Amino acid sequence: MKNLLVYVSKDKKFNRECETLAKIQIDNSLRLKWRKEDILMVTNFDYEYRGVKAIVVGDENYCAVRPRSIKTSIIPHLIEKGIIEKRHIYWNHDFDAFQLHSIKDEELGLDGFDAGFTDYGWKNDWCLGSDFIKESAKDIFEWLRDAIFANWEDEEILGRITRRNTHNINSRIKKMNITYQIGMKNVDFNYKIAAKPLKVLHFHPHKPGLLDIFMYGKNQTDKPLMPKGLINIFNKHGIK
Repeated sequence: MKNLLVYVSKDKKFNRECETLAKIQIDNSLRLKWRKEDILMVTNFDYEYRGVKAIVVGDENYCAVRPRSIKTSIIPHLIEKGIIEKRHIYWNHDFDAFQLHSIKDEELGLDGFDAGFTDYGWKNDWCLGSDFIKESAKDIFEWLRDAIFANWEDEEILGRITRRNTHNINSRIKKMNITYQIGMKNVDFNYKIAAKPLKVLHFHPHKPGLLDIFMYGKNQTDKPLMPKGLINIFNKHGIK
């Protein structure tokens, strides 16, 4: 598996939050024994941290109307350029989606599927903050890209084409367990239905109250959902 992080900016640099989150992501990936060559940081500007060097793409990949959806809209380009290759699964996720424990290809159960997406757990809408992609999903992401550049939200258009089963898409994608996307809302409910151990927490660490839930254990478990190693990385970067 490859660890894919995309940040394409009109300013050709990280904003203040993501400048910190990029370092946390790399530190945490190395904690979890990802090989440096399997951590794919894709940007439209030069960047390097701890031996992980960004793959630089063109500014044409920036989507002014839907900048939050660029990590979805850029997938066909990455496939065309050979950055996303056959025979690999790519974990494509937001900078604030933090891996807790190792994720193995076999556990995903993606044989016979082109991509795996979670919903929100507490509601059935697709959530594209943490998903799993194969090269064979290129046409699916071309549909999404075209809609994104026409000012559709990626999650909204994926919901539309799956409800209609456009091009028989539902036979090609897998609904993943919420363990790969524990978000900021209804955490206790999602915790109950998630496979354990939890694999991914998705939250903005700078938003008030969220560290209480994820780092300090003010939740139904009465314990931190984050492992000590990840907490230490947060602390290293001034998040306490």
